[in-house]
Amino acid sequence: MRTMADIPRLGQSRFPDKIAISMGDDSLTYAGFNQQVNQAANNLIEMGVKPGDRVALFANNSLEYPVVVYAIAKCAAIAVPINFRFQVKELIFVLNDAEPMVLYVGSDLAALVSEALPKLKAPPKVVALENLAEGNITEPDVVVDPDSASMLMFTSGTTGFPKGVLFSHRSYLAVGHCLIIDGDLNHHDSVMIPLPLFHNGGLNALLMPSLMVGATAIVTERGFDPDEILETIQNSKISLTMLVPTMLAMLINHAGADKYNVSSLRKIWYGSSPISPTVLKTSMGLFDAGFYQVYGQTETGMNSILRPEDHVDHSQCTGREMISAELRIVDESGRDLAVGEIGEIISAQQPLGMIEYFRNQKATNETIRDGWIHTGDLARVETDGLFTIVGRIKEMIISGAENIYPKEIEDALMIHPAVREAAVFGIPDDIYGEAVCAAVVLQPGAQATDQEVIAHCEKHIARYKRPKKVEFHQELPKNAAGKITKNDLRSPHWASRNKAI
Repeated sequence: MRTMADIPRLGQSRFPDKIAISMGDDSLTYAGFNQQVNQAANNLIEMGVKPGDRVALFANNSLEYPVVVYAIAKCAAIAVPINFRFQVKELIFVLNDAEPMVLYVGSDLAALVSEALPKLKAPPKVVALENLAEGNITEPDVVVDPDSASMLMFTSGTTGFPKGVLFSHRSYLAVGHCLIIDGDLNHHDSVMIPLPLFHNGGLNALLMPSLMVGATAIVTERGFDPDEILETIQNSKISLTMLVPTMLAMLINHAGADKYNVSSLRKIWYGSSPISPTVLKTSMGLFDAGFYQVYGQTETGMNSILRPEDHVDHSQCTGREMISAELRIVDESGRDLAVGEIGEIISAQQPLGMIEYFRNQKATNETIRDGWIHTGDLARVETDGLFTIVGRIKEMIISGAENIYPKEIEDALMIHPAVREAAVFGIPDDIYGEAVCAAVVLQPGAQATDQEVIAHCEKHIARYKRPKKVEFHQELPKNAAGKITKNDLRSPHWASRNKAI
């Protein structure tokens, strides 16, 4: 298995009659999946798609989605999954940046595409995803280079428009192998995919390794619906899934969650954002499963994991390097730091990381230096080799010459029983330069004052780190990928200043 194009073909030869993917009442065996992939690939070739061309997908989850993704791989073309939550402005930006030759569209998003098309520099050929044409089921006569680009993924864009990140076949398969080995995935597993397939988590962290080993992947239909998730675990005897902390919080707070039989679920991968100790502990009570925290970025691929045995004493750590990963903690000059010292975490570009930012050499040069991807995450290495993320370089607060890391304060806030979500950032202070501000969302029906929240923090962190101001919100601003956009919280406080730190 050298490229993504090999995955459907080898799946058919190894497990022809086994269910590869199911969604609702529909399913595809490994043989059926490969045949549909071949049909779609041969149709793309007839449309004139050549190696290196971009082919985009703008659609909700469906069985056709992975068929087209792997068909693109068999053409040696580049798949461009687009966030289905994007509005017209974002869609126009991504399509103008990627310039796909073909765009597959879900029927419910067709009107949005029609609005965007007249504003594109090079409008693509638009194809309805639900109506894939029948065609030749033989393997396409295309040689796929493992080091060629396979996918163009766009970042979340928390501070502006997203950047396109280009990946090779080799790097994605390396990530898949890491997750299979370190995440204990095998062909006996039934894998639930509750994440969008445009997202790295759904498409490449869950579906791809599942297909690589011959497991059965069950894709959920209704976005994130707690009842559907719990019913799917019960009825499909799900043994492995991946959830983000927000999903875990919704499940443990869901009325009637305990009426479902979820005993089949043995492995839960989680990540993408910090998890509160309360949510993690309660989740471990609801699900009698091994918990695996996975860490990585769009640019780096998944590169570290906190396995179940490490959760006993180190549940707030990020994890250890995955089998093919190499991480370092460095200072601003690139010097490696000692155990316990805080610096930037950098990840070896090969074999897991990106090729480059698409058509953005400046950003590529800033991020990839001497074969290392600079993540912008601040971290330290513990004495036992575990990594702990403490925040983002750009989010660090400097107050009275002290470096304050928002994540440490957010962790303290999330221990408070009344707090559901929290985001910490710096605001202007005439004496100290910056002061700590906490934006908080309370649990439904819960009450707390700003002074109670501040007093709570003082019990868990040094006094100089405590919030000077607490803002209560009904909800926190998030981007299309569901990540909190702290700049939207921070910028109003700096609007009257000539310079934001």
